[in-house]
Amino acid sequence: MARLALVTGAAKRIGRAIAMDLASHGWDIVVHYNRSAEEAKTLANDIQAMGQNAFLAEIDLANGALADQLIPALVKELGPLNALVNNAALFEPDEQDPDGSRHQAINVDAPRLLSKSYRNNLPAKAKGVIINILDATPLPPSFNAYGRSKAALKEMTLNMARSFAPSLRVNGVAPMYVLPSPRQTEESFRAMAKGRLALPEDVASAVRKLIEMPDSTGLIVTVG
Repeated sequence: MARLALVTGAAKRIGRAIAMDLASHGWDIVVHYNRSAEEAKTLANDIQAMGQNAFLAEIDLANGALADQLIPALVKELGPLNALVNNAALFEPDEQDPDGSRHQAINVDAPRLLSKSYRNNLPAKAKGVIINILDATPLPPSFNAYGRSKAALKEMTLNMARSFAPSLRVNGVAPMYVLPSPRQTEESFRAMAKGRLALPEDVASAVRKLIEMPDSTGLIVTVG
């Protein structure tokens, strides 16, 4: 029987790699996206070509009400989730989000709402797993809001691991340098990374291994 995972921000970059890796190991995938509709449809087609089911879920995670209702709607339509991967994130300089509210909404509040909703919609005596994608890279001063949000998500991961046990396991994967941002050239990205590079597939493999480790909870794995 296939297992079902919701991967947020799955249409591109690391999220796509996570979805493809899980699908290649027998998982059906709910492909969440916001503005990347074409990429999400392409990913869904690629997953289906592997013999797995793929379902599209388009919502803006900055909207707390929508985030809170996503999992109940999925469970009603598809049945219980076996895993939740909170991958979607906002990564913008402070000048684009002066008060940090958008980073807080997407990088902290949305994973919190989705995780609590997942727990509340888990069938009696069922087990599940949550993986939060963190960040292990040193950040320049102009990304304070992003850095604070990821630090808060790390702390929340550890707190949820304690409070959600034993029905839900909660772990984190913290990549080093994986892909350049749209604001970077490949050359500047590699210079900044100083050899601490990882592939998206490395991150995806770490996510899957934590999902499949039956007794793991409260672990933070650095990749890169």
